[in-house]
Order: sequence, then C-alpha cells, then structure tokens
Amino acid sequence: MTGAVTDAPWFAAAVQQLARELRAHHAPTAEDSHRTAVLARGVAVRLGLPAMEATEVELVAVLHDVGKLAVPPRLLEFPGTLDSDERGILRSHSLAGAALLADHAGLEDLADAVRAVHERWDGKGYPDGLRGEEIPLASRIVAAVDAWDAMTHHRPYRRGLPASEARVRLALGAESQFDPEVVDALLTELHARSGRLAGRRPAGSRCPV
Repeated sequence: MTGAVTDAPWFAAAVQQLARELRAHHAPTAEDSHRTAVLARGVAVRLGLPAMEATEVELVAVLHDVGKLAVPPRLLEFPGTLDSDERGILRSHSLAGAALLADHAGLEDLADAVRAVHERWDGKGYPDGLRGEEIPLASRIVAAVDAWDAMTHHRPYRRGLPASEARVRLALGAESQFDPEVVDALLTELHARSGRLAGRRPAGSRCPV
C-alpha cells in the first residue's frame, strides 16, 4: 500500500464509512478499535517501522473488528458464557472482516492482516493456525494492543483489570500468544505514555508519597 493511496480522499472516506457503520452496529466495538489504533501506531513507530507501514498498522487496528458487522449485537453484549455455536459465530468475524475488505475497492490490501489478528505466536490461534513470523507484523502488533485494551476495559461479562496486572499478563503471553518483540515495544510504549500522563497533573495536585 502506497502513501498516495492512503492519502487519497476516497480512501479516508472508505475507512471512515466502515468505522461509522461499525459504531452504529455496536458502539463499544468501534471505541475499542479507535483506542487500539492510537496505541498500535505508537508501538509500530517504537518498533522502527517507516511512517507508511505505521499508517498501515493503524488502519488494520481501525478495521480489525469490522467483521463484527456480521455478528448480532446480542452476542457482542452477552453477559454470560457463550455456547460453542455462539463462539463460532463470534470467531467468524475475522473471516467476515477480511472478506468485506477484499471486496472493497482500495481496502483489499488490508484484508490479510485483518484476517490474521487472532492468530497466535505459538500457532494456536485462528482462523488459519499461522505461527510466528507467518503472521503479518501488523496483525501481531494489533493482536497485542487489542488484548491490552480488552484486559483493561470493562466488558458485559467481567470488569477490566488494573493496568499493573494487565502488563504482567502481556509479559507472560510473550512467545506463546504474542510476538515477544511486539510485547517489549508495547510495554515500553505504555510506560512512556503513563509517564507523560503523570507529568500532566493539574496545578496544585500532590505527588503520591
């Protein structure tokens, strides 16, 4: 994907249209995707990716859950345990998203990476059981960032984890669920961002002892 393509007004309009459709279908999913996109770009830059590749990572993050347009909102909001059929429907969103992008003029180059976001470093993911560097780098980045976002935000079926616990789980998932280099970059980026936020305390606030 070239810079000329991603800079084109029609390209931005196509991405924005799909993002709007996802928000109308299930607003929490669209919000998750937006947060994931912001952090995923930061991780891509920290890994040393050129600007164009970092933009592609950001776009994959924006659209990685677009296949949930094919999933009934009741399943996305279900507060209990899904049965095997329901889990299958939910898992199918990676294939649905890839198919949607493959048929969408100008976005087809993102389809493979969106399809692979739920693959695992150890080969135990879905839908294709890809392993290690068989998984597109953009997918590996979005997978780790998406997991962080999921762990640290509330869901209908559980409460979000404290950031400290989520960091530990990311570290434990390196070399099994996640690319270890991506996890290192993500943890470094999270540390840098928390430091920047700490430096923005309102005037008059007290530093913790």
